[in-house]
Amino acid sequence: MAITDELQRLGNSAQRLNVGSDQLNRLIERIDELLSQLMIGLDYVYPRPIDEATSADHNGKRVIELSYVGYLRTSRNYHLAIKTVKVLESKLAVATQNPGEIMPLLAAPRRLRYAAVDVLPEVVSGLATQVDEMVGSLERRCRTAETLVRNLEQIAVSGGLRPEDSAVRRTMPADESVMAASSTSSARRVLVPGEVPMGGESSGHWVLPPQAGSTAQQPAAGARDERRTIAMGSDVLKGQGGQ
Repeated sequence: MAITDELQRLGNSAQRLNVGSDQLNRLIERIDELLSQLMIGLDYVYPRPIDEATSADHNGKRVIELSYVGYLRTSRNYHLAIKTVKVLESKLAVATQNPGEIMPLLAAPRRLRYAAVDVLPEVVSGLATQVDEMVGSLERRCRTAETLVRNLEQIAVSGGLRPEDSAVRRTMPADESVMAASSTSSARRVLVPGEVPMGGESSGHWVLPPQAGSTAQQPAAGARDERRTIAMGSDVLKGQGGQ
């Protein structure tokens, strides 16, 4: 009779456990869905492990398995998850922490799901703090980018000119600006007889500077080079060649 009573009690407890486990799974699933709707897209792992298990490898060295709960990317999306990390104790890898395995919280063993629920409020709080820090950094970067955009737009509007050059161009009438540019170009092309052009730049004419009390000597109107008036192949040229 005692065994029968204990079996009945065990059956009732197992039924209550399964019902409660199903209810807890639905609540975890709902929490996960609400977090996914926020589209956070940031990894967060609660710093303290929720479970620790020790075993031995084939060489007799200790293997410590730590389980953490967090909000991580699994199956191409972010979910509440369990990250399991193994710390190996050996001469080849002294306390080496492997990257670990990640599984969705709903797919984790029951004992890990129960332990994770105990720290879920702290996980959400830590995730909110991390998002706040990211927002502050993002706003600072936006201000930096906006300042750079304004500076580049000012440079583009002024055509790459220095501020003082741009101010002079804006205050000068259009005709005077063109004449100033033309006179500047002409001044560079005026050469004095005997002067060597710089950089091969020349107008092709010698310009004499004006002298007080003197008049530039003009060539005679009738003067011309007789050799240029002789047509090629003419009788005159032949006659000269025959002499």
